[in-house]
Amino acid sequence: MSLASVVTDQSEYYEAGDLGGCPMAKSVIVNLDALIPREDFLATDQGADAGGTGKSEISRTDLLKAELFQSTLRKPDFQRETAAWSPEAICRFLETFVDDELIPSVICWQSPSRLTFVIDGAHRLSAVMAWLYDDYGDGEESVRFYANNIPEEQKKIADTTRAMVNASIGSYKEYMAATQHPKTNPKLESRVRSLAHSKIPLLWVKGSDSQKAERAFLTINQSAVPIDPTEFTILNSRSLPNAIAARAIVRNAAGYKYWDKFSPEGIVEIEKIAKSIYSALYKPPLETPLRSLELPIAGMGYGTQTLPLVFDMVNIANKFTIVDPSKKSKQSRLAISHDKPNEDATRSAIGKTKRLVDRFTGTDPSSLGLHPAVYFYASNGRHQPTSVLALALLLSELDDQTLFIKFTSVRKQYEDFLMNHKMFVNQLTVKHGSMVKGFRPLKDYYLFVLERFFAGKNEIQIEGELKGHDKYQTLVKERPVLSKKAKKLSQGTKDVHFLENALKDVSECQLCSARIDYKSIHFDHIQERSKGGLGTSANTQMVHPFCDSAYKPYLQNRQ
Repeated sequence: MSLASVVTDQSEYYEAGDLGGCPMAKSVIVNLDALIPREDFLATDQGADAGGTGKSEISRTDLLKAELFQSTLRKPDFQRETAAWSPEAICRFLETFVDDELIPSVICWQSPSRLTFVIDGAHRLSAVMAWLYDDYGDGEESVRFYANNIPEEQKKIADTTRAMVNASIGSYKEYMAATQHPKTNPKLESRVRSLAHSKIPLLWVKGSDSQKAERAFLTINQSAVPIDPTEFTILNSRSLPNAIAARAIVRNAAGYKYWDKFSPEGIVEIEKIAKSIYSALYKPPLETPLRSLELPIAGMGYGTQTLPLVFDMVNIANKFTIVDPSKKSKQSRLAISHDKPNEDATRSAIGKTKRLVDRFTGTDPSSLGLHPAVYFYASNGRHQPTSVLALALLLSELDDQTLFIKFTSVRKQYEDFLMNHKMFVNQLTVKHGSMVKGFRPLKDYYLFVLERFFAGKNEIQIEGELKGHDKYQTLVKERPVLSKKAKKLSQGTKDVHFLENALKDVSECQLCSARIDYKSIHFDHIQERSKGGLGTSANTQMVHPFCDSAYKPYLQNRQ
């Protein structure tokens, strides 16, 4: 049996199999990325001593803090984030480990300096370490790794996982207490004895060439549980400016620092801008069910789509080529040699990304202050990541053509149309696909409607043109389909009702009349101070930053 088949059999088993004791659901993922340190794999010292064979199996004591084997553990810097297992998968795996059942081999490569690089199996080792350390993404190691800046979503998932594991098998502290005080916890006695024999087998990749070991990782992960195509692209371009910028933003400049070889000034700039972009995109944290219109533009700040979304936003901001990676053949997904990261190019890439994000939200003079509920959320409150990418591309094109004044002049009517036809976005996303698959067709729709408003058309006329167009004739104007028979109010019904009513009370810009997001409210003198305007409430108006900096002077020049 090949290494890949070993991983396939068991990894799928842990994700899909029901080992009993843990409820079944896969709505969230647990972040265990802090438990095994990363190191630059290709930069490790090469030599004849690399690629040796180490111990054939490890026990839980080998993974305790400060143990010799644990201190040698490393993940290659190309290894994807250890954040793909659900709480249920972790719970099931720990049941298997504690009960000394069959566990697939963890595949490792030994560097010349005797570091143990985990080629495949980081989730398995990290799950055990999470149990030993009581760190499911919010413990001591995670707090240190993420510089005490852990997203609230991650903390909630960690609490859920901890409660689930403790209810199923008990905490590691309980096991240690049971060994010191025998017969005080009869429910754990059998498992405590079983844990003494629990082992995780190891297989070793032979050879001194670290690039061959990297190819082994990619082969295993494409043959077994495939890497998401976009994630693969990011892994394979990890030293490029767009990948470094995206990782810095997604982790709020914390975690493993792919930019740590930059100059001190470069590091400070990268981290400052990354934190600013993260805040603009993901704060406040998304709370469900919706009870506030203070919504994050990019949805959940922690999840499987977070990195791909930011990566594509960086690409759009920098006009890098964006290709749907799922359409590439596996042959094109081979490991490439990685040059030293280019500091100037990375600083440029993240700087351009900030300029694009500043157009979305915030108080920068260029900010349009797009209201998230109008542009990025469906009528039932679900976040629409494809809309984020589509609007990023649209804003980039409007910027190129200096059309923001023209956009602002029709913005009120345009946003009303989008609000009245939210179901069109859903239908186009279903037709073309989400994220990178469908953001261009969705951008074309946004632009099609906007150009009709530029031409002086009204909503009814634009509806008619959509019906007569090959691309849009199948779009159907309808309200969300909610149950008419159920007597109990569903969460979907509550969310639709909340958004419909909450949006009626949103503040409007007193220059363009479009809605203002709370993060972009700018207070302005109605009568300028230079013309005798007083600093009173009666002489104050709320406007979008762009309306104050550019649209207001435009209107004044027309008078």
